[in-house]
Amino acid sequence: MIEGTGFGYIIVNGVRYDHDIVVHVDGSVTKRKKELSKPYKKGVHTPLAPPEIEEILDENPEIVIIGSGQYGALPILDETIKLLEEKNIKYIIEKTPKAIEEYNKLSKEKRVAGIFHVTC
Repeated sequence: MIEGTGFGYIIVNGVRYDHDIVVHVDGSVTKRKKELSKPYKKGVHTPLAPPEIEEILDENPEIVIIGSGQYGALPILDETIKLLEEKNIKYIIEKTPKAIEEYNKLSKEKRVAGIFHVTC
């Protein structure tokens, strides 16, 4: 259960994280591995690139929820979306507060993984 978020943090199961996170299908939480996407970086933000998505695809999620930041500024590469579509994985991209609502609702019924950006 994701309890909340604000600029620069997210709270999952009572634990505050001050960095981007991945919530795995089993509900465990890890730090987002931005280094996998750094080779694709062109501006200020590290985009969400296919190598980051590939890691969670091994968990066979039905849905991947992407929290694109408090203001929706996380760049998501077209190749990332294409990979999800090729694997027939449904995805939801929303600003992080809305993405959390979707995650909390859908994770009760489906195999859901999420990547949540906590700043811009």
